[in-house]
Amino acid sequence: MSVKTKNSKIKSKSKAGSGGKRKRKKRNNAGIVCGAAAAAIICTAGGGYLAGRAYYSDKFLSNTTINGVDVSGKTFEQACDILGVNDNPYQLTVKTIDNTPVNFETSDFDYKLSGKDEIRKIYESVDRGLWFMSLSHKATYSYDEAVSYNKKKLNALLEKAGWGDVETTDAVMGLNEDKTAYEITSEVQGNKITDMKKLQEYVDKNVSQGNLSLSLTEKTGCYSTPKVKSGDLSEECEKLNKIFQMYITFDFDYTTETLTGEELMNIIDLKDDGSYTVDEGKAMKYVEKLAKKYDTYDTKRKFHATKQGDIIVPTSSDAKYGWWIDQEKTCSLLVDMLEEGTSVNSVDPIYYSTGYFDFTGVESARSKDDDIGKTYIEIDLSAQHLWYYKDGKKDYECDIVSGQTTSAARTTLPGVYKLWSKETNKRMKDRNADGDEWDTKCSFWNNVSLCGIGLHDSAWRGNALGGEIYKWNGSHGCINMSYDGAKYVYDNVPIGTPVVMYYQSAE
Repeated sequence: MSVKTKNSKIKSKSKAGSGGKRKRKKRNNAGIVCGAAAAAIICTAGGGYLAGRAYYSDKFLSNTTINGVDVSGKTFEQACDILGVNDNPYQLTVKTIDNTPVNFETSDFDYKLSGKDEIRKIYESVDRGLWFMSLSHKATYSYDEAVSYNKKKLNALLEKAGWGDVETTDAVMGLNEDKTAYEITSEVQGNKITDMKKLQEYVDKNVSQGNLSLSLTEKTGCYSTPKVKSGDLSEECEKLNKIFQMYITFDFDYTTETLTGEELMNIIDLKDDGSYTVDEGKAMKYVEKLAKKYDTYDTKRKFHATKQGDIIVPTSSDAKYGWWIDQEKTCSLLVDMLEEGTSVNSVDPIYYSTGYFDFTGVESARSKDDDIGKTYIEIDLSAQHLWYYKDGKKDYECDIVSGQTTSAARTTLPGVYKLWSKETNKRMKDRNADGDEWDTKCSFWNNVSLCGIGLHDSAWRGNALGGEIYKWNGSHGCINMSYDGAKYVYDNVPIGTPVVMYYQSAE
């Protein structure tokens, strides 16, 4: 820059008396200095602008933020680094419900982010000629990053991937291994995908939003979830165990039978509130089972006969001995005890009774394989002889005369009888199916049946006993004895003693 100035021509005049000299005016330099200073400032400012213009030529201006991140003075690449868009994500990770990662390469489904393109648009939109204005003004930019990918390829990858093989199962309640209590087997949340469509929808939604790190839960809907969980069963399990631990023990003399646990639970109907009712039909079935197992009434029995050795004593309509459970009364007793809800340590079943005769045997003689024991009367109807064994030792024996075998109405039937009752001076008066009638007395009556068969003295026979008299002159079914024999039984044999009668042909 140059500054131009004009020189004024000053005319000068000579005056006499001045010594012949001419005076000059002084030049004004202030204007020149100011002009030079202004020129220098302009040059400096111009140089600074150009320098700033050159500095920001490949950078973002000062006070610039993009999506809240300061990129002032950063090159495009530097800004991309800061904003994390330089590297395209290379992997999609989907963690299964059991936290197992399943990985996919993003390149396999053409995944791409638009962030770098968006930043480039901002970068190229900057007017770097106005760089100096950024020193006092903020520039704020933002962009929404778009995601692009091949959805069809992604879905195909999801279908081919391994998603586990554990099936979902519900919690279940059942007896423990020892069958001593109910326990809950916890539910299992399987890791096997059961709804591929739901999985694809879930992954697609996240990938479209740029989320490449996913975790699958039961809420995604792609898994079957347990419909019954442990907590759903805990209250019922507690109620069941309370009842399950209850017990009722029936006493069968030589052994016991305890109703408890699963078998007891089968008889009751549990309600939601923890109360229950007793199923009488199922209670009766349980009693029937006891009767089948423990009843000995009207059954064949093994017996060691004095002369024959081991034999089988058959049953008959006249012989009434052994245990016979009154099923209806025992069932009612069981129902009452269950409804009471209190455990019972020992209770006898109720056996049939006529009010005078109880259908049981001898408790002390009862065992698994025998209910006669070692104290009994043995009558060999073929040998017409009687023995009484006490505690396994023979205590008495004598001859007898039994029912006449030429008539079915008079024949003494084999079987195990029982000494039900005793009387003295008994009047014996009756009539049988053959039309025979009798009316006589005996001194000692030892009743062994419910149909009028007894062991009694027969004075009219004198001492004619034993042998084969019974075949042609036998009794009407009773066991005829001597006075001493009948008296011995009356005095020495306890009521309830088994009386075993058999013929030698018995099998």
